[in-house]
Amino acid sequence: MTNPYLDGNFTPVLEELTEDHELPVTGIIPPDLEGHLLRNGPNPAVLPADDTEYHWFSGDGMIHDISLAGGKAVGYRNRWVRTRKLAAELGTVPPKGPSEPLDGPANTHVIRHGGVTLALVESGFPHAISPDRERARIHDFDGALASPMTAHPKVDPVTGELFFFGYDVFGPPFLRYHTVDATGTLTHSQEIDVPRATMMHDFGVTATQVIFMDLPVVFDLDLASSGRSLPFRWMPDAGSRIGVMPRDHGDGAIRWIGIDPVFVFHVLNAYDDGNVIVMDVVRYDSAFDTLPGEIIASNKPVLARWTIDPNGNRVSEERLDDALVEFPRMDDTVAGLPHRYGYCTLLGAQLDTADQTGLIKYDLQRDETTRYDPGEHRASGEPVFVRADDGRGEDEGWVMSVVYDATRDASDLVILDATSFSGPPVATVHLPARVPFGFHGSWLPSTS
Repeated sequence: MTNPYLDGNFTPVLEELTEDHELPVTGIIPPDLEGHLLRNGPNPAVLPADDTEYHWFSGDGMIHDISLAGGKAVGYRNRWVRTRKLAAELGTVPPKGPSEPLDGPANTHVIRHGGVTLALVESGFPHAISPDRERARIHDFDGALASPMTAHPKVDPVTGELFFFGYDVFGPPFLRYHTVDATGTLTHSQEIDVPRATMMHDFGVTATQVIFMDLPVVFDLDLASSGRSLPFRWMPDAGSRIGVMPRDHGDGAIRWIGIDPVFVFHVLNAYDDGNVIVMDVVRYDSAFDTLPGEIIASNKPVLARWTIDPNGNRVSEERLDDALVEFPRMDDTVAGLPHRYGYCTLLGAQLDTADQTGLIKYDLQRDETTRYDPGEHRASGEPVFVRADDGRGEDEGWVMSVVYDATRDASDLVILDATSFSGPPVATVHLPARVPFGFHGSWLPSTS
């Protein structure tokens, strides 16, 4: 039986390419897009002897780098993230840096902060990767970090601070919260008491608060001992709750609010609204609740709004749409502040990340949606929003997505005008390779 995570556009690419020349483009690339779109995702270098044991979440990280300059696409390269896990698999020299509590694959996200580009995965330390993507060094913030880092840190657009957490399956403490200043120095770490290790993939940050989601996808030691790559189970009896804490680690302990069992991988944004917090999430009724390692199964991920009232000790939920979506993104210049727009990848009826039918834009002020259809035999990846240099409105900019084209078994970079989202792309960069289905990415402008 073929493992679905090793088939179709999940199939690993086994060659690292360097294409430092102009790539073919249909349309016109906006001249203010000067920099690199980096996309990270799992791409196993060595397949297990029994490929039924492989899961998408556990593959080696590979960075895909698309370079834009002067209104042209001037290059593409892909490189594995040189982790200790990869070195052990290939028998090569491991990366420099401290030992990790658990050698992670660095396969989930890639960001830049304090001038350092970091490949991230929630099970291990970040990896600082070189500008040519050839080298990686385990990054522990000069010895200040001693446990894993989430792949979904948040940056305050005003102060430039980076906020993140890490959960540790080998704790206690099972949860830690950290602050990094704009220069990249880790300035604060705080242990948070939780009774068990649960999968916390993302969290919320407002101008004043942080919001943790202690949801009932629980680490299972028996599954880990059996060699399961994702040793987590859905255990609703373990409880489900939201924790709210001042983000500046000042006065006030964390406040936990119980909610009905639910699961969330990704948060669109969170912001303060008087005495309550508004947080938009992609929520599942459950996860990991069939065979161990199954994620979506029959669940339906939809965009929902949680209104969190710490003083009233309650959380109310409003479903914002019935469309099946994942990978929510927004304009990062309003992160932690009230937002109007959001962008997601649409999922088809199969509820499978291989069935990524297009993109959707949410106007949450007008309660309107606009869809982009990539066309037949094409699948859209995560949408990354980049505000235009002269953009004043929240949606005045570009949405970039790596789109798989099954007709030529290769991928394109599609650039959309966010203000005319359903129209044809302003530009399509035809890449010289296939980019397997992956997770998250960032736009790294050349000027910063």
